[in-house]
Amino acid sequence: MKGLTRTLLALLCTIGSLFAAPALAGAHPLVGIGENNTAIFSDPRFLALGITQVRDDIAWNALSVPRARAELAAWLGDAKADGLTPLITFDHVVGNVRTEQKLPSVAQFSSAFLKFRKLYPWVTDFETWDEANFYLEGTAFAPKRAAQFYLALRRDCPSCTILASDLLDVPKTEAVPMVKWVDAFIRYAHTQPAYWGLNNYFGANRLETGTTEQLLHAVKGKIWFAETGGIVSRDNDSTVGFSQGAEHAAKVDRFILRTLDRLSPRIQRVYLYDWNAQTSHDKWDSALISWTGVPRPGYDVLANTLDAWGIAPNCTISTMPPACGAPGGPAAALLRF
Repeated sequence: MKGLTRTLLALLCTIGSLFAAPALAGAHPLVGIGENNTAIFSDPRFLALGITQVRDDIAWNALSVPRARAELAAWLGDAKADGLTPLITFDHVVGNVRTEQKLPSVAQFSSAFLKFRKLYPWVTDFETWDEANFYLEGTAFAPKRAAQFYLALRRDCPSCTILASDLLDVPKTEAVPMVKWVDAFIRYAHTQPAYWGLNNYFGANRLETGTTEQLLHAVKGKIWFAETGGIVSRDNDSTVGFSQGAEHAAKVDRFILRTLDRLSPRIQRVYLYDWNAQTSHDKWDSALISWTGVPRPGYDVLANTLDAWGIAPNCTISTMPPACGAPGGPAAALLRF
């Protein structure tokens, strides 16, 4: 959002916050949205929810690629203008499978991070590597290198919040089992990381707590659901099966926000992925807004859960959240699923 429109929305956010019900401190995790598209920052339906956390997954060498550098600058610029706190997750370079699996040296990784810090010193939340135990990631069979990346980030920014590599909770046919990978990481790091990331699509979409509990038992640090959500549709060659569809996704989102988050006070944040579907044929679609621009049931679940937690929507920005007057009232979506 640009110029006057952004300024007016920012003012409305400030005014609305004066009348919003106070959040219940410590009673729930912070909720964020994972979304690489900048359109989220100009969407009143997002801004009205009062969400303060966003996540972007970038190539570790993004600043060395002109297009990626420009996209990152635009994303961070809009996030900062909206007063949001970003979590930046590092990932493989964009390319074919062979180049994606090629890891940088620790020196290369550190150099890229320091360049990022110089350009964006206000960003202080980082995740070492995305889905590090996934077989298509070079880190899957290199937990030592992943641990070295983590230690380099901690050394290069002692004041930052650094998540150890996040884990994918799929079966061993698609990833190194989480506990096995985590044990090796901790052994090589010679420390128990204070923060971990978890992409618990498998357990969440089966409405099961087991995989999340596995990581809770395997580590001592705090856990952020760095990427999670109900899946509407997917075509990513995965052999892992579970139900799909918008109604299913809403049930999953409610399960994440009302059951998984209560497993332990160590679960501190939940980043739902993602905000807006792009086409009717997206290979992965777990968005809260359909490709036609219509909010899905999962949007109501999110909005009503936040409202139930005392984070009232700002209806001066958007009347789309059910608590702003949609039929059925603020409890409707919670009761439906």
